[in-house]
Amino acid sequence: MNTLTYIIADDEMIYRELVLQYVAAVPGLICLKVCENAIEVNHALQVELPDILLLDIEMPGLSGLQLVKSLHKMPYIIFISSHPHYAADAYEVDAVDFIKKPIPPERLIRAIEKVRSLIKIKEAIGNHEGFKLNDKDSFFIREDGAFVRIRYEDVLFIESLTDFVKIHLANGSEKMVLVNLKNIEQQLPSSVFIRISRTYIVNKQKVSAVNTGSLQIGKISLPIGVTYTDIVIQSVVGDAAIKRHV
Repeated sequence: MNTLTYIIADDEMIYRELVLQYVAAVPGLICLKVCENAIEVNHALQVELPDILLLDIEMPGLSGLQLVKSLHKMPYIIFISSHPHYAADAYEVDAVDFIKKPIPPERLIRAIEKVRSLIKIKEAIGNHEGFKLNDKDSFFIREDGAFVRIRYEDVLFIESLTDFVKIHLANGSEKMVLVNLKNIEQQLPSSVFIRISRTYIVNKQKVSAVNTGSLQIGKISLPIGVTYTDIVIQSVVGDAAIKRHV
């Protein structure tokens, strides 16, 4: 098991100690620093390169979200907050997970294991290309050493996970690919796919409903980024909406 390093930041002492206690029970982890605020984390990152940041969001001076948005080199981010309305913002900055206080220890452990899985996939793929555009109706992803074809029509949406994307398929399965969302966006046809936020690309043909704040793909609701709203509605709905007057 590879050893992972981490930094904790929370302005409430009880939660700093609680997180430290929970994480200390997970083998293969080393704490580099425990911080009272995001400014301390920022200073620590000048000399330390942790694998994971465990961050509260609302902290004095600089929020956890503001800190992450300022970083050029991104560790794996796990946000911990008392305020569930920050969840969408957390995933907008490619956080691995968002955990609501009070902290269930099993959720924290699961988030750390998610980081381990992402690192394992990255190491397994190595420098090999993880994504190859094929033709007008499909692309290939690398899986278990082979390239596997994925048809556009089988894709519901694509989710960003820092250096990876998770492709959600119509049959309920998910595929992890070592390519970032910006890279895959540039290669996929805009006639089929559209980016709706910093975190999601959707298959326009799978959208069942759309409004100014979110869209539906079946029973799944995905948030639309504020700056993406107009272009998403125009691209998905276009002239297809039935007009009251002609």
